[in-house]
Amino acid sequence: MYLIDKTYFIKKISVANANEPLGDASENLEMSIDRYARQFLQLTLGNVLFTDLDSNVTDGVLDTLAPQKWLNLVNGCTYTYNGKDFVWKGLLQEDGLYKSSVLAHFTYLNQYQEDINSLLGQIQIDPKNGVNVGSTNHLVEVWNEFVDMYQGSACNYPEKSWHSGVLFVNYYGTGSESGYVSYLQFLKDNATDYENAPAGVLKYKNSLGI
Repeated sequence: MYLIDKTYFIKKISVANANEPLGDASENLEMSIDRYARQFLQLTLGNVLFTDLDSNVTDGVLDTLAPQKWLNLVNGCTYTYNGKDFVWKGLLQEDGLYKSSVLAHFTYLNQYQEDINSLLGQIQIDPKNGVNVGSTNHLVEVWNEFVDMYQGSACNYPEKSWHSGVLFVNYYGTGSESGYVSYLQFLKDNATDYENAPAGVLKYKNSLGI
């Protein structure tokens, strides 16, 4: 595991047989978490910040004495930005018995586009062959949930324009009116702690997967 574990894979991103400790599904999911949770953080934090974070992770768990910025990122916090209070619920979110994490959605999408939930369709195994039952709608729903968790209302689609041969990109949107912020908004609002994090903007997909 890496920060998250198998208990985060519930509801739309549940993985069949993942809780059977000796099964292939359980082992494959654990390996995917190790790979893709790290990959998400490497891509969105960059090498320098991720190396710092990783140095404070022991056996997949964030050290209790880690610097405050990493405790805030992983566990969540309340912070003030431009005179307003906001809540970042953390990479590890728990609402009662319900757990969720942008890391889990990223892991699910990356592993299962190459496995049972492939981009070509969800494969239902029988003794003779696989039957295409169509997974596009399911994966689109998971993708759009991932985008919500990742960027929320931090950015709408970028407005691009050229001036004197230079491309200008305006990412507009000022964050959640509810006071709860997405991963991207948290990084943007606390840029002094997460300087030069390369996290970019994603696009939602429609029912056709585009």
